[in-house]
Amino acid sequence: MLPLQTEGMNTEQQKTQTTPAQPLPPPAPNVWPTVSFADVDAGVRLLTEVLGFVVTALHRSEDGTVDHAEARWPDGGGIMFGSRGKPGDWGSLGAQGVYVVAARPETVDAIWNRVLDDPGLEVVEQLTDTDYGSHQCGFRDPDGNLFSIGTYRGQ
Repeated sequence: MLPLQTEGMNTEQQKTQTTPAQPLPPPAPNVWPTVSFADVDAGVRLLTEVLGFVVTALHRSEDGTVDHAEARWPDGGGIMFGSRGKPGDWGSLGAQGVYVVAARPETVDAIWNRVLDDPGLEVVEQLTDTDYGSHQCGFRDPDGNLFSIGTYRGQ
């Protein structure tokens, strides 16, 4: 995991802090959901330390609001995020739901264990194997965003 302590850092320091040591190649065209966080630093910790995303961009305005941020999923794709309550339509987003596809059941198991260790997360789906072939679990973050992690890739 990348250690992320961006509070009080300027944009260049944050970029250095959150950029992976090995640059990731540009992602293939796909869908990237967007979520917002009232406490973006807590959101970054959730995305990186609990879920295993890698933050590849984080741009703050002068007042510390995160205008744009990206986190890449190691198995492909990513998520965009920013500050809840910032001016404009994107800042007025409420709670969202995101399904994260894991390539291996072991990834889901590891995330499940980290979810259980985080008292700020509400389990909404116990770790289970579905009748449609997914090994999955789900939780709600303090901002009300729902995250489901599973191995189901669709039909």
